[in-house]
Amino acid sequence: MRFFLIGYPLGHSMSPFLHGLFLDQIGQRGTYELKELIPETFNDQIRALKQSGYSGFNITIPYKVDIMPFLDVIDPQAKAIGAVNTVVIKDGCWTGYNTDGAGYVQSLKYHYPQLFRPSSRFLVLGAGGASRGIVHALNNETCAAITISNRTVEKAATIINALPPKKDYQAISFSEAEATLDQYDAIINTTSLGMEPNVDTQAIHLNRLKQGAVVSDIVYKPFVTALIREAMSKGADVHHGHEMLVYQAALAFELWTGYNVDARPVIEAFETKLKL
Repeated sequence: MRFFLIGYPLGHSMSPFLHGLFLDQIGQRGTYELKELIPETFNDQIRALKQSGYSGFNITIPYKVDIMPFLDVIDPQAKAIGAVNTVVIKDGCWTGYNTDGAGYVQSLKYHYPQLFRPSSRFLVLGAGGASRGIVHALNNETCAAITISNRTVEKAATIINALPPKKDYQAISFSEAEATLDQYDAIINTTSLGMEPNVDTQAIHLNRLKQGAVVSDIVYKPFVTALIREAMSKGADVHHGHEMLVYQAALAFELWTGYNVDARPVIEAFETKLKL
């Protein structure tokens, strides 16, 4: 079994470590390579990979949309999200999927199943590709209300407008999110704010945080972001970003191999590595 990851740049990627542990779980030998594709020659490099003998690959920034014209089949959910992070190769056919949002929801639900009830209100910070995937996955759950907050409200509204008009959705600014924070049961940061090296940045402050709310940040370097640190100082429940990465990788691995692997021991090993 041979897998790879495309993106630019890729020096920071932990995917080979994670998929190596999944291969160990199923007792199979395989490889997971990093292929850093230069934007100027992306099209030619992808066409060359079409002739390769791999079993599948992942896609990360900035190619989750760019890869789509090269696919033979796109899963309906990935098409609705408008981005692909996993490609299965079978008999020369490239089929695209998106496991980001589903992986995130699995990781959150493992710790906080009580959030997935009709009365819950979710606040999603950011309106990029990660936000789009997570919002679509939340939309498939029972949560009644999803609000997307972004510096540019129009960009958040674009995601809202692409969803089925069956639930309570709205798009607001970061300042509006801060002012109404006590309305939300879960706050999910999907922006890159707080990521190394800009570790002191965060989208909003949590002065009006509702008691019992969960604060989640998909940034995993540093392990404790500025947003998570502020949430912990207020005694809030928190959810760290490395778990989403592992769960989405596990879903991709299952699509490639048919094996349903256990994400929990991989999360523990990954957490230990991040804290070194």
